[in-house]
Amino acid sequence: MDARLAIKYGAQYVFTPFLRPGKPQRRAAIVHEVLPHEQPVLGALLAAIDGTPGLDVTLTFDDGFVSSYQAIRSLVHRKAIFFVCPEYIHRAEHGNWEEFFHRNFLRTERLDDPALRNAVRPATWEQLRDLVALGHTIGSHSMTHARLASLRSRREREREIRASADMIEDKLGTPVQDFAYPFGDIAGIDGDAVALVRQRYQRCYSGIRGNNHGARDPFLQQADVLGAGGFL
Repeated sequence: MDARLAIKYGAQYVFTPFLRPGKPQRRAAIVHEVLPHEQPVLGALLAAIDGTPGLDVTLTFDDGFVSSYQAIRSLVHRKAIFFVCPEYIHRAEHGNWEEFFHRNFLRTERLDDPALRNAVRPATWEQLRDLVALGHTIGSHSMTHARLASLRSRREREREIRASADMIEDKLGTPVQDFAYPFGDIAGIDGDAVALVRQRYQRCYSGIRGNNHGARDPFLQQADVLGAGGFL
């Protein structure tokens, strides 16, 4: 589908800034899950981004949902970054992911709809290995999707920021150099957490809209949210 047709088809999605003529754009786009009712529009929009040459957009996917895995796997021309919470991925095999979904992601949807349930269940470590083999990147979204600025102890911050990357590296055997902090807003992170992120990673992504063209600090990556579902 043509990029502009995708905009017309799904006006609620943020895509127009990527196409501003005469102004260099380097954008990052965040997708959470691909919910069943979003699939026609969001799927077309992702296909448009994937298939538009010269569009400087990094596709990122947050949280670790299996529908994100499926969306990433469908990309033909682009490589994505999948930011996952390893504790959520762990529960794909060990159960009780529904509690994590509601408590840690602050989601209120009932999970008795099979289509919704299938979209938001966690991807598995094996599926993440599949993405790595295809050339995609796995990053950390913290261990448990905690609001980093609210954590009181150094030990908690270390676990959320450092240990999450260590766990992903141990499971996948690939370096973890990218971090997207939960909730993505200004209040979601503070100076102490940023200092730890800078020590462990090479880049940090927020959920604050903006153009990254000319940005000199790789730890201040801005991003546009695509889709209507969920928190960052």
